[in-house]
Amino acid sequence: MPVGEKQSYRFGPFELDAQCRQLRKDGVGLKLQGQPVQILEILLEKPGQLVTREELRERLWSSDTFVDFDHSLNTAIKKLRQALGDEADTPRYIETLPRRGYRFIGEPHAGGSPREISEPGALAGEEFVTKAATALVDATITAVDESRRRIRRLVWIVATTIAVVLAIAAVYWWIRPVPMPRIVAVHALTKTKYRKSWWSQNLLLTDGVNLYFQEKEPTSLKTMRVGLAGGEASDLKIRAGDIGSLRDISQDGSGLLLSVYDREVHRYDAWIQPLPDGPPRLIVKDARWAVLSPDGRRVLFVRNNDRDLYQVNVDGTQVKRLATFPDFTGFAISPDGQRVRALVATNGPRGTIWEAGADGANPHRIFPQHKESLGQGNWSPDGKYFFFGSWDGDRLNLWAASEQTSWLRRKPQLRQLTLGPLEYATPTVSRDGQHLYAVGREAHGQLSVYDRNSGQFVPYLNGISACFVDFSRDNQWVAYVSYPEGTLWRSRIDGSERRQLTMPPLAPVNPRWSPDGKLIAFMELSGGDRRSMPGKLRVYIVSAEGGGPLLLVGDNDGGGNDPTWSPDGTMIAYGAGGIAPGDRSREIVLLDLARQKSAKIPGSEGMWSARWSPNGKYLVALKGALPRKLYLFGFDSQKWKELSPLNFNWPSWSRDSKSVVALQDGVVVRIGIPGGEVETIGPLPDLVRAFWTEGTGWLGITPDGRPLTTLDKGIEEIYAFDLEYK
Repeated sequence: MPVGEKQSYRFGPFELDAQCRQLRKDGVGLKLQGQPVQILEILLEKPGQLVTREELRERLWSSDTFVDFDHSLNTAIKKLRQALGDEADTPRYIETLPRRGYRFIGEPHAGGSPREISEPGALAGEEFVTKAATALVDATITAVDESRRRIRRLVWIVATTIAVVLAIAAVYWWIRPVPMPRIVAVHALTKTKYRKSWWSQNLLLTDGVNLYFQEKEPTSLKTMRVGLAGGEASDLKIRAGDIGSLRDISQDGSGLLLSVYDREVHRYDAWIQPLPDGPPRLIVKDARWAVLSPDGRRVLFVRNNDRDLYQVNVDGTQVKRLATFPDFTGFAISPDGQRVRALVATNGPRGTIWEAGADGANPHRIFPQHKESLGQGNWSPDGKYFFFGSWDGDRLNLWAASEQTSWLRRKPQLRQLTLGPLEYATPTVSRDGQHLYAVGREAHGQLSVYDRNSGQFVPYLNGISACFVDFSRDNQWVAYVSYPEGTLWRSRIDGSERRQLTMPPLAPVNPRWSPDGKLIAFMELSGGDRRSMPGKLRVYIVSAEGGGPLLLVGDNDGGGNDPTWSPDGTMIAYGAGGIAPGDRSREIVLLDLARQKSAKIPGSEGMWSARWSPNGKYLVALKGALPRKLYLFGFDSQKWKELSPLNFNWPSWSRDSKSVVALQDGVVVRIGIPGGEVETIGPLPDLVRAFWTEGTGWLGITPDGRPLTTLDKGIEEIYAFDLEYK
């Protein structure tokens, strides 16, 4: 090449003739002139090296030239890249070094004059072949590099897309809504019209073929069996004690676990009743709320005032304490045997649910986000769901909780399954998880009076749904509590001039007219849950004309129950202390209304339900758990006398003060005063559960001495619910 002659450059499919400053691609000239070509030539002179923006300025623009250098340089680079098909973000030839300059990153090959490169015929044969082969190799290498870059970019895009999709899928998997059960159909399985397993915590049990339950007839508690498709229920004729509850069934259906009450020692014992028949077998004494472990080898139960959880082998050996909870009114064990859930009583048979390991570890409350009072619950056989009852202040509804949680979804999902018209309790799940069984009821009562001629109870006051009835001394007015709403009313004895005296959540019980007919005293269930045995009771008085009730005995006074007026209206006697039967803290207290001073009646320890005789000479009161004995206090003698060792409830004075009418194990009796002679009037039919009075209903007396009660006219049967999971 002659000295001073500028060389040409080849890179990729491009060739720059530096002498005539023409850029060709595959031998075809491109329309690129001026500064873009000059910049390319400068960069090709220093391949792989930085060419600063200042150097480009000095070579392209003289010092006396006034120009917007940055704009002009950027425009020239842009045109050059367009001609080369290059991109600033992914350059193949020209790389930008921000705020510094540019660098040629291709592989240029310097040649001779443009003529020597562009006219292969001028070359010697061997040289031409060599150069042609070199150009072909360069073009192939460039094409391969470009293909590799495209493949790498495609692989990166595909991998990134897959990673994002997997991440989204993983997050959705953790936070997705878990399929929850819902009811799609309901069927009545029984039509016996007797009370089923309700507040007594007798459970519904299934062996996959039959459903086992208990029902309360007027004079007996029967253990029954009905097919899962419904039909006529049969009596198993199990007689393992006069008071017992159905607690569990073995996995193979070979035996029922019973909790049986021993009257002589006032204790619950755990028994196994073989199926289909056979003699019952005692497992362990002093055991309440017993359940079988999933493997059938152990029995779990509670002792010590329903606080301590124990286990024992089914043969009665190796009794062991596991855990202590705040309180118990029933519990369940998970299908895998790893967890125990206990219903902790904060308000009778409902409250909160607590969980602990099967070994008693880490006892803690669950479902804290659920604000309603909870009832007994059971797991589905696969352990994925927990079904329980929930009290909304008006009725019990069934709920389901998902047990499928994760680190992103720690709180279990909850779903309400029922919302009227019936209320439901004691849920049990079928072995395949496709059906839910529960006792459904619609509360309704009929106020009834005993007819001496027929020996039957007949409607009274048109058979209104009411209980806890009391009459004014002049026999012109009546006070009562509506059932099941639980509000206090007064009216004329013919039902006219009705007036509501209380509003929820106040829950009045046992209203008592003052002797002058101006005031009504009553006790109130603290917490407003009318069907539960409360922790404390309060005493109020309210004007018969209406207005706000006045608190007479509150929590600061230790609570009070069953107020009863003195005949002159100056004093009220009430029960103070604990509410549990047999509680020694109970006592009868006299409250002087004028002086607002109280005094305990001597010898009244453990007593409650005081009733003042109309002549003012006596009080009667109950004492003990089972049996509840009736005692008589004489104000003249200042002494108590046991009237009878029998089991009594709901004493009421006759107007002549010569007798007391009461319930004695489901039979209406009259007790003579002061001798204590017991006269049987007749058995009671099925009574309403007058709020917490599960076993006895309630009993009153009319001004002419006839027994008065509320008959159960509601619905209470077992229902099967078909479930689907969505």
